[in-house]
Formats: sequence, C-alpha cells, structure tokens
Amino acid sequence: MEGGNKAINTYYYLPNVPYVMFFSNNEIAKSRGFSLHGTYWHDNFGHPMSHGCINMKTEEVARLYYWANPELQDKKSILASADNPGTPIIIYGEPIWE
Repeated sequence: MEGGNKAINTYYYLPNVPYVMFFSNNEIAKSRGFSLHGTYWHDNFGHPMSHGCINMKTEEVARLYYWANPELQDKKSILASADNPGTPIIIYGEPIWE
C-alpha cells in the first residue's frame, strides 16, 4: 500500500499488506482507497493508526477474507460485479478525521 503526499509529510509505503478488501459506496468513492486489511506494523488496535482503513489482526482478517464475497474464483484478487457481488459492509460511527 502506498499513498499520501510527500510534500505535506503524509506519504506512506507499506509493502505486502495482507488480505486487503477495498470498499466503497455512494458516499465513499473507490478513489479514497478505504479497506479492511491485515496489519504487521503495529498492534495498537482500537486507536487511529491509518489514513482511513480498518487495520485488523492478520489472523482475524484472513478468516474474514476467505469468508466474504465476491468469490475469488482461483484468482488472487477480483472486483465485485453484478454476477459476483461483494459482501455488504456496515461501519458504525463517525470518522475521527476526514
């Protein structure tokens, strides 16, 4: 994962982030890049630690990754479609920052 901006000191680069599941809806554009994913660089769960993603323990997000849809169909990644929709995600609460 890579993002942010070097000019304003928000740049980040985290190679090999495991079990990434991007999500979007009518209010959150795909371009925002929000996801659920495994986290190997911290264990400070329950505190803001990202640019909007939901950091999870790797072993827990792995179970969710293989349970959720869309079906991977023997691929490493896939996009949801009308024929293979994703699992709905409901997130409660308000973001701490925008």
